[in-house]
Amino acid sequence: MNFLTQFQETLKNAENIAIFTHKNNDHDCICSAVALQIIIEQMFGKKSTIFVDKMPTEAILCFCPHKNFSVTALKEFDVGITVDCAGLNLLCDESLKVFQRCKTTFNIDHHKDNTDFATFNYVKRGFSSCCEVLFWLFEKHFSLTFALAKAFYTGILMDCGMFCYSSANSKTLLCASKILKAFPEVKEGFFVCFGVAGFENFSITKKAFESVRFYENRQIAVSILRKSDFEECGCKREDGKFIVSYLQNIAGVKIAISISEDDKNEWRISLRTPCHDIDVSKIAHKFNGGGHKQASGLTLKGELEKALKALVLESKKELK
Repeated sequence: MNFLTQFQETLKNAENIAIFTHKNNDHDCICSAVALQIIIEQMFGKKSTIFVDKMPTEAILCFCPHKNFSVTALKEFDVGITVDCAGLNLLCDESLKVFQRCKTTFNIDHHKDNTDFATFNYVKRGFSSCCEVLFWLFEKHFSLTFALAKAFYTGILMDCGMFCYSSANSKTLLCASKILKAFPEVKEGFFVCFGVAGFENFSITKKAFESVRFYENRQIAVSILRKSDFEECGCKREDGKFIVSYLQNIAGVKIAISISEDDKNEWRISLRTPCHDIDVSKIAHKFNGGGHKQASGLTLKGELEKALKALVLESKKELK
């Protein structure tokens, strides 16, 4: 029995369905969950609950507003489905407890390092996004509404760097074309994600640029933002998430690193590279992070300069 048939047979008889997202959720993660929730409702007429480690930011919700998110479980679930999650270590503690109690589990993903941890696994390694995996998997089984189209398109666009990363190929563009043909208006508003919106965002971007350090003849660029910087600019940490994308566009930069203080001695790290022959996910894995070849992330705890020294050391290795 193939994955789709098993999925249909299982969910047809399920009473309680849970969808799980990875820690530090991003656009593809949340959009995949929302898209799957819509598909399940269309195919089976059933509601499902999306588990998150924290509520998605407004920057994500404005592209896929939905209502059924949860951070804790008040009941048991027959079926647990992870989306955009490479391994169980990427689930928050509460989600992991709920997932492990599910009678049957499914894993739908696109990460090359996925560990095939569920009862049934559907992993299309190297695809642009989990949203693209879902689109092709269920293409013949959903009705493409505007909400579903918006979720699909947002997840795809944001996870492959506006079709710039090596994971975006002709099939990815075909997927986007099918979505835009049905709902051309779904592409509106994305300039906000990749531009500077509002004076506060400009201020935090300016601070990030002023903090930049270069290493290895300017092949590595690092920006550093502390909690006090965000507070001074009236911003949240999430408002600085695209700074790393600006850094990778500097001529000569091969590895861009954005460091943001999440809590005292706790740092959120974003890694990017414009080079197809560099794999920043290898750097992330050294510190129990993960992601994609050209875009990855991790969390480090400890004194900043020690964390930075370790990051730069691993980045130098990847350059060679």
